[in-house]
Amino acid sequence: MDTFETARLRMRPLDASDEALYCALYTAPELMRFIAAPLSFDAAQRSFRSALRKPAPRPQRWAVFDKDDDRKIGQLGLVGDGDRPEIGVMLLAPAHGRGLGTEAMQGMVDHAFDAYGLQSICAQQQVVDNPTVIRMMTRLGFSALPATAERPAGGDWELRRSQWLASRQVSAVANAAVSR
Repeated sequence: MDTFETARLRMRPLDASDEALYCALYTAPELMRFIAAPLSFDAAQRSFRSALRKPAPRPQRWAVFDKDDDRKIGQLGLVGDGDRPEIGVMLLAPAHGRGLGTEAMQGMVDHAFDAYGLQSICAQQQVVDNPTVIRMMTRLGFSALPATAERPAGGDWELRRSQWLASRQVSAVANAAVSR
């Protein structure tokens, strides 16, 4: 099964037991203001059912659990069937401000490149001047892509496999130096 963990989090593919979490995320105006218009509860339920039925060669969405109390705190996505899927994370309000979004995304990046052999992962920032997202994407090693005619304000990010491998090598060397 496509489960994976980080220091504080456990992720597993979304299943039927995650409907309440999904609906809570997609109907929360405070959270959705950075993504899209919030959904009505009925629309969120329909979207959830559709997401579960959509066939894909690999999972598209994961439930995020806090390992301390095994509580569901959010959802992580790696959406798209090609070699350049889009990554994203949504956390319930109590999980904000603790670095868990960045930790979940790093875990997803590592899992995706290791397990699926992807060549690139992209992200699309809907609110282009959101400093929290900019800091997170920069910490994760993503590069901001130039603005395009379709997205004149920018907001697209990409992490190539070669960049990810290089950052892992730097981390390994730094960890080896610290342990000496």
